[in-house]
This record gives sequence, C-alpha cells and structure tokens, in this order.
Amino acid sequence: VGDGIQQEELKDFCQKHGLSDRIHWAGRVSYDQIGSYFKGADVFVFPTLEDTWGVVTLEAMLMGKPILCSKGAGTSELVIHGENGYVFSPDNVDELADLMQRFLDNPALIEAMGARSQEIMAKYTPEAAAECLAKVIELVMG
Repeated sequence: VGDGIQQEELKDFCQKHGLSDRIHWAGRVSYDQIGSYFKGADVFVFPTLEDTWGVVTLEAMLMGKPILCSKGAGTSELVIHGENGYVFSPDNVDELADLMQRFLDNPALIEAMGARSQEIMAKYTPEAAAECLAKVIELVMG
C-alpha cells in the first residue's frame, strides 16, 4: 500500500526475481480503506531507515498485528522485542529476513504478539493523555 520514488525499481526487482505473482501493488489508497489492508495482513513490517514517529505502526498495533520495526523509526520504542514483535537494524537485511522467518516457522507467534500489541495500545487513551497533560501543567505551574 502506498507509493514512492522506488516503486518502479521495486517492481523491476520483483519481476527479475520471479516474485510478481506474490505481490499486489495497491498504490495509494484512501484513509478509510487502510483498515481492510491491515485486517488482511499477518504481520506489519516497517523497514524504514528513518521516521520520526511512524503513526502507521501504532495503527497496526491497534489492529492487533505483530510488528517488525527498524530502529530507525521512532515507534520502535513501542515494540517490546520478543513480546509484540521485533526491532531490527534497518541496514541489516539478513536480520530482517531471519525475523520474518520466525513468523513463518511459528505462526502461533502472530496471534500472541498481535494480542500483545493491542494490550500495549490499550493504555494510550484520550483519558490517559489528558491525565498526562494535567500532570505536565501542574509541574510547570508549580
């Protein structure tokens, strides 16, 4: 889902390596359709080299997905390695491939880690945000 400057390069790579029948290039989709793509996924993989926050990771966690997130994403802080997914070095493709293989070898991890993702996100409510803001104001105001 999505597009970018490397899309044609990635399509060429897939064609050359016989992967085209395994990939569907959805392109940019409207925000109200994103949920259906999350539902259809088993694992969310975020191999970014750098991303300050990466809200898409939070959305995947809310949808109960285990996360494979690079250390280059700010949201890697919400991935508890081995509990709701794995964090990897974005420049280490072998590490990412090994972590992806763990899910293939042990599909039960998908459900367990996905449930843990939802548990982690459950504490981030509007009420919790308001409480935190009130504490900050109290601290600043003395």
